[in-house]
Amino acid sequence: MRIGILSLMLLAGFSAVACPTTWAGPTDDAARSFTEGKALLAKGDFDGALKLYAAAAKADPKNEEYRQQHALLRRAIKMRQEIQDEKDAAKLESTALALRAFYYEHDLYSQALDLDKSVHVKRGTSEAAARMAETQLQLDMNADAAALLSGLSDSQATPQTRLLLGIALARLGRHEDARALARKSPKPDDLGPGLLFDLARLHALIGDRDKATAVLIRCFESTPPSRLETFKAYAKQCKDLGTLAASAAEFDHLMRTQSKVKESACSSGTDCGKCPSKASCGSKDTKPATPEGKDAPKK
Repeated sequence: MRIGILSLMLLAGFSAVACPTTWAGPTDDAARSFTEGKALLAKGDFDGALKLYAAAAKADPKNEEYRQQHALLRRAIKMRQEIQDEKDAAKLESTALALRAFYYEHDLYSQALDLDKSVHVKRGTSEAAARMAETQLQLDMNADAAALLSGLSDSQATPQTRLLLGIALARLGRHEDARALARKSPKPDDLGPGLLFDLARLHALIGDRDKATAVLIRCFESTPPSRLETFKAYAKQCKDLGTLAASAAEFDHLMRTQSKVKESACSSGTDCGKCPSKASCGSKDTKPATPEGKDAPKK
């Protein structure tokens, strides 16, 4: 996606140098509007980004990406309005998951945290606490995540909240406490790919390099083929796995791991947002939908 836009802009720049009198065409205007729209969205200016996405789609109506991103953003804005007064618990949950997936897809973690906090206040469930802590970890708010998850009672704690707590504690240097949580974690064979990914992160952070490698391989093997590259891409830039990435040769070998599962009808999308560590992935083998009701196109 980015390569295509960049190539288009470079081509426009080359034409301007070769033919000074050449005017920018509709395709150039569309690319410029779309790029400026992405910049505004990154700053949290949803309305401004929507106008520029609309301009890009209008200037280049054959460009599917422009039309798709315009539709996604328009739906996200609508959901931002709807969720404020939503009273139905089921609708609140589904809308929040979809909107959160959009935020993660575009690195809008501050907006995701505001959303997670709101849902946590309204719902107070273990799942809501896990999502809020997950976003706090994305923002390196490790102490906040640890405080939130440590406050859960034994009956509220879940495999995911314990793993996330372990990650937070390990990041804070409390390795013994983190190791205790790692020892209490379920066996890898009992976990889905999302929780396996979190477990691999925890083992890597506490220095259990061999276990982290084995669990990450298991994660990749149990991930549907259509989502495997997303997990691998996230693993490559995940700082929690830094000890594994330190050995380039071994990490490259690990990244060659192939899926051993058959693609299911409900996993035909490319991913469920930027961060693949989702409670639903680990426990229900489902993914939260994006604003258009499908898995988020990778970023």
